[in-house]
Amino acid sequence: MENTISSIEKPLAELLSEWEDLVYKLNRDEIALYQWKEVYNVRADEIIAETDFKALYGANNQKVRDNHVKNELTEWNNIIKDLEFTINHTHNRISFLRELIRVKTVMIGASE
Repeated sequence: MENTISSIEKPLAELLSEWEDLVYKLNRDEIALYQWKEVYNVRADEIIAETDFKALYGANNQKVRDNHVKNELTEWNNIIKDLEFTINHTHNRISFLRELIRVKTVMIGASE
């Protein structure tokens, strides 16, 4: 993403366009995150059902099961974490742009 100075120098129409694109991207990423979490949870339940934790680890408690699932689904877990990071970053950028657009709109109104 571009830095704050170049964002401030952008015309209002470009800021609105970027904001609109980010809102669309945020929606798409949040749907993807929901879907990945659903698939992860289904697969985690399957792993738990088919694994004999007592024989494998000598214990069968929630922490052992969670760690085993996390190790088995490391790649999926990484995808989920990446999506969460991207969503957080996009939220922050949208908030920044929303405030910048508000300020620019007020400034335009004041100059008329």
